[in-house]
Amino acid sequence: MRNLAGISRYYRYIGLVLLRNYSVSMRNLAGISRYYSVSTRNLVGITDELLGITEELLGINANDMIYAYGHVFIYRSQIDELLMSEYLDNNHVDTFGIFLVEKNQMCPGLYLPFLFVSSFHWGYKAFNADTKKFVSHINKESVNAANLILVPIIESSHWTLLVGNLKNKVWDFYDSLPKKTHRAILPEVISHLYEDTTTSFATDIRRWRIRKIKQVPTQKNSVDCGMYVCKYMEAVIQPEAVVWADVKDWEDNMAKFRAEFAYAILSTTIK
Repeated sequence: MRNLAGISRYYRYIGLVLLRNYSVSMRNLAGISRYYSVSTRNLVGITDELLGITEELLGINANDMIYAYGHVFIYRSQIDELLMSEYLDNNHVDTFGIFLVEKNQMCPGLYLPFLFVSSFHWGYKAFNADTKKFVSHINKESVNAANLILVPIIESSHWTLLVGNLKNKVWDFYDSLPKKTHRAILPEVISHLYEDTTTSFATDIRRWRIRKIKQVPTQKNSVDCGMYVCKYMEAVIQPEAVVWADVKDWEDNMAKFRAEFAYAILSTTIK
């Protein structure tokens, strides 16, 4: 029971972090705790035996689905991955993008008008799958109404972000672990997008200049690239241009960013 008490102290810590940016009721925090209980074992020393007892008492399963939206699914174990600073997959990054789209729909003008391309669009190409369904929302009308197009890319277990400036007709590339090899895939990604959306753009997006954005925050480990791409997306759609040289606190706040994202996912199902 001492370990369980330790868990509750950790939940209160998460609550304090989240309250800086959200109005969170204690009732909702209590609801979150039934999902968080297993994910904290490495932080508070929960044994495998106690882990099994906790799962039984709370009626949870690591394979339980928590969030679903179209082709995106978030399971109980993926909340663990967020909170335990592990690697993010396509479902995580797409969920973050979906949340940005939803917030902009609920609060028009909150962000610059933008389009989001699912990371599965490029990811499924390797399987010769039908990828057009992931860009069915991209047409002449939506392109004309947008300023930016966000294209998160997963390649060789590393996340990067490609952002198309639809007004200036230029591609901006964001990489939290800068390497020339990460940029090498971009022409293929752009060509694949062009093939599936040929009639949507007034010009040939394959001919747009690609520029690497410098001075962006970079990671100091091998697992945070997905979270950095999420934060890049959130930053570039702000109405005011980001001064990247002034953004120096992402590394220190990465645990908070992950906790906020986990809360956002869980709050979609907590009533």
